[in-house]
Amino acid sequence: MPALKNPKYEQFAQAVALNTPAAQAYRAHVAEDPDGSPLSIDPRASKLANEVKVKARIEELRAKVAVKADRKFDLSKEAWLERLARIATSAEESEDFSAATGALREIGKGAGHYAPEKVEHSGVTEIVIRKL
Repeated sequence: MPALKNPKYEQFAQAVALNTPAAQAYRAHVAEDPDGSPLSIDPRASKLANEVKVKARIEELRAKVAVKADRKFDLSKEAWLERLARIATSAEESEDFSAATGALREIGKGAGHYAPEKVEHSGVTEIVIRKL
């Protein structure tokens, strides 16, 4: 999909695609009165963000950002764990045990060894009243 014909809408879509709140993007790129009341800005921003062409453009831009991030950082779990393993090994070899421990801790988190424990509560609490 090409850029939106209205340059203000295109700038709005780009800002929202980069996780700027819609109202903030609307104020910065579309609103005639950026200091207007949230009661007037917020609904307009929401309406614009949900217009068919603008919404499609935002989704397209977000997809492009995600693809670039994946390529740039290779964010697969396996690659991340392998890289941490290399860091841990290198740190151990250079006797930087603090860095090695940190990398191993991250490996443990990624492998699920640090999953939070399930805590159940009955909802009953005991109240103790003491006389002074």
